[in-house]
Amino acid sequence: MVTGGSLHIVRKRLDPLAVAVMTEQSRLGPVKAVLVQDGALADVPPGIQVWVSDEDVTARCLTTPHERIGYDEIARLVIEASTVMVW
Repeated sequence: MVTGGSLHIVRKRLDPLAVAVMTEQSRLGPVKAVLVQDGALADVPPGIQVWVSDEDVTARCLTTPHERIGYDEIARLVIEASTVMVW
């Protein structure tokens, strides 16, 4: 797992500002995103490392191409990130 960089926790399915910020930041360095709640359905710009909350995927009966992770792993990503933004 890559440490440092920006971590975005995306809670909404559609958030154009979140997409714009992630896209811009990805030009400057590593950007990671964790999709939670309705954000489990979100589209993330290419070039961003993405994980999705296992609990939210299960609750919504979704399939996802992203790696599913639990709360312990999400907490570790938050601790390791240089900056964290919640959308």
